[in-house]
Amino acid sequence: MRLAYATGDEAARARASALAGSSAPVPLAEAFGRTLAGDLRALFDVPHYDSSAMDGYAVSGPPPWTLDDTESLRELRPGHARTVVTGGVMPAGASGVVRSEYTHSEPDGRGVRIGMRPDSPGSELDPGRHVRLAGREAAAGDVLASAGRPLTPPLLAMAGISGHDDVPVLPPVTAALLLTGDEVRTSGTPAAGEVRDAFEVQLPHVLRAAGIEVAAVRRIGDDRAVTREALAELVDLADVVVSTGGTGRSDADHVRAVLTETAGSRADPGAGDRLIIDELGMRPGHPTMLAMRDRRVPAGTSRPVPVLALPGNPLAALAAMRIVGSAVLRGLRGSDPEVPLTVPAAQDLPAEKVDRLVPARPAGSAGPVPSVGPGTPPAPGTRDHEDAWLPVEHVASNMMRGLTMGRGWLVLPTRPVRAGERIAFLPLEW
Repeated sequence: MRLAYATGDEAARARASALAGSSAPVPLAEAFGRTLAGDLRALFDVPHYDSSAMDGYAVSGPPPWTLDDTESLRELRPGHARTVVTGGVMPAGASGVVRSEYTHSEPDGRGVRIGMRPDSPGSELDPGRHVRLAGREAAAGDVLASAGRPLTPPLLAMAGISGHDDVPVLPPVTAALLLTGDEVRTSGTPAAGEVRDAFEVQLPHVLRAAGIEVAAVRRIGDDRAVTREALAELVDLADVVVSTGGTGRSDADHVRAVLTETAGSRADPGAGDRLIIDELGMRPGHPTMLAMRDRRVPAGTSRPVPVLALPGNPLAALAAMRIVGSAVLRGLRGSDPEVPLTVPAAQDLPAEKVDRLVPARPAGSAGPVPSVGPGTPPAPGTRDHEDAWLPVEHVASNMMRGLTMGRGWLVLPTRPVRAGERIAFLPLEW
């Protein structure tokens, strides 16, 4: 996970240098999924008045009480009661609320007398009973969410409840896709030596699920000059560029050639492109690269844009996207780093030569499992052994079928794993 944190930090610094305080207010109805540009504070107490938590009577002092429903805002005198509904304003002078089902009423010479039923619980007369005090949920000025938080439905509701009509958000993060390969076909039956495209139909959705807007998709063949031109063009169009293919070490791997021909190191930020990752120490996804390329902006200045170069094999690309891409996108959005998770292994697993990322499923399910929500592991104990996980089949780097059967990723280490031992787990992100 240290690698993920490091790449996320690089992306966050690049994004921060680009934004330099840039933000805009957006109406709550349009803010879902956007990222807070500043702390969200309550504009007033929540709730902003003392209210009743039950239907019944606001009372002052011990029973019995005389019903006083003449003026709802007038102070309630000792020995009197006033009808209230859930959420209604508590009158000044009230000591609490008693539920109507625990009372009885009868007329007397001065009006209506309210008393407590003999079977009512004694706690019903506790001071402050069934009263929602102003500011109990939040006080005016409380920080409800810090800058960098994605705006979820509950957070949007909290913003509205606390007085906001709009919220300050960062500009949306945009991505450009560069899909390479002479052998890739987008329709029909491919000939020998050709393959059907696996990326244009899925990577845009992977990015959108992460809250990223897709600004451009460009497909090119295996040509170095065209690759160089396309990368330069896309860096100027988006906050991050994601490419597929061309990251190996043959003469036909032009993405690698272009990213390394002018690259300096992370320690030498003044040298054109900065190569952050040359390859990954895991499989699948080993030939993955991450570079920072300068994007020209007005006034002759520049800012770095991450270029994530994924392998051309589908599962390898998705594995690298989950490890490196997720961290980069979190950094660009200003989100917190991912919290590491672990799950028990359902069976003994042999040692791997390098860390291996494999699609996995709960042991209590057979084959594909309907999702219980985006990236959500099943609740432990919902089926026998469902909280233990095992790898699925069809997980070679060039395959997709295994990922269609998986509910998450297991990170298999370079040592044997015993059944029941906890190992690193990454939820799906769609």
